[in-house]
Amino acid sequence: NNNNNNNNSSSSNSSSKPSSTVSAKPKLKKDELAIAFSKIKAYNITIERTHEPLLPVGHGTGLVYDARMCQHHSLTDDAHPESPLRIKAIYNMLVEKRLAERCVTVPSREATQEEICSVHSETYRQLVQALDKVPEKSSKSLERLYDSIYLNKRTGLAARISAGSTVELVTRIAQGKLKNGVAVVRPPGHHAERFSSKGFCFFNNVAIAARIAVDKLGLKRVLVLDWDIHHGNGTQHMFEDDKRIFYFSVHRYDHGRFYPSSVDGGPKEVGIDKAKGYNMNVGWNGGGMGDGDYLGVFHQLLLPVAYEFAPQLVIISAGFDSARGDPLGGCDISPAGFAHMTHSLMALAQGKIALVLEGGYDLSAISHSFAACTAVLLGDPPQMLGRISASKRATRSIHDTKRQHAPYWTCCAQSGIDRAPHFASIDKASLIEEEDEEEESPEDDEVE
Repeated sequence: NNNNNNNNSSSSNSSSKPSSTVSAKPKLKKDELAIAFSKIKAYNITIERTHEPLLPVGHGTGLVYDARMCQHHSLTDDAHPESPLRIKAIYNMLVEKRLAERCVTVPSREATQEEICSVHSETYRQLVQALDKVPEKSSKSLERLYDSIYLNKRTGLAARISAGSTVELVTRIAQGKLKNGVAVVRPPGHHAERFSSKGFCFFNNVAIAARIAVDKLGLKRVLVLDWDIHHGNGTQHMFEDDKRIFYFSVHRYDHGRFYPSSVDGGPKEVGIDKAKGYNMNVGWNGGGMGDGDYLGVFHQLLLPVAYEFAPQLVIISAGFDSARGDPLGGCDISPAGFAHMTHSLMALAQGKIALVLEGGYDLSAISHSFAACTAVLLGDPPQMLGRISASKRATRSIHDTKRQHAPYWTCCAQSGIDRAPHFASIDKASLIEEEDEEEESPEDDEVE
């Protein structure tokens, strides 16, 4: 045995391969265990969802609009950015481009008490209802008690129509009466909290519709995508403990200084209790973000997570204050960029998408961008984009969010080829030499 060992050792020394040593199996760290368990959980969930029956899918793109929402206007500031001209400009653009005539008209209606109270308190609902009887002088005084709102006698009516029309559109899509649809509504909703109005918003239109979808229409999973330039604080707070509704927001954050000026819009806010991982914030720390940055978010983070979540319905809180030329947002998305963002979502949820207006205050930008999204939902291809890529600032924000969600989503735990050592680097010079050798070798004319 000793001689054999000596021979083996001598032969191994002459060989270029080092001798292998047996080492103890390394223990997994706590975060690695969490990631491993999340992968197993995701796999089991995927198997379960592949056996779910598909929901009925309708035909046509719905369009809901009601001019009565224009009666909500400021009594003190004719130049207020959230003006009735916003939805007028959008609807006129849809008519001008002959998109409205291709849509299925959805009747508008006021939201019911039950619908509003699915996310708001009854006391707050009654407060907004009482605005119908408040004199103008009192309305001006009440405005000072709230954050960035204005009031008149038609505010309550417009808010109920905005919410009810959104619910009506979403209901028809969820029930398979329509394939998808758009809601040209105001006042917007994503800042409205359970007990109060905020940031031009009174009733949280999208939140009401999403809650109705899971509570009344039988859906198990709804994705709410908020691309408004401002973080949807109200929507996040309403669903941060409900994993049936995944809230994804991409917005300007500026380290918590951009409106609504709260750390709630930061990447560390992932949801609470059993719904951890179902609230995802990508916050830009500065303006100037354009098509490449937003599509970078979609392809690097939103879409991988969305496919893993497998929503049965997608509701877009479509704020166009992130559009090029908007006076409040300071970002640079083109109408074609919005179209591509919308188009990339159409493979989700059997194409069941409701696009609901939120912010956006440049009339030209908002009308062209909304029309571009509507055309895509109708089946038109989006316009070509030039060469685009995500900036370093955008990539940093994406990775900040991905890092926080690594314990909850397998696609966030995988950070790409940079952490895959089994991918060997390829020597370009050797490839060129091989190609030269193949060109010099004579062809074999014999056929076997």
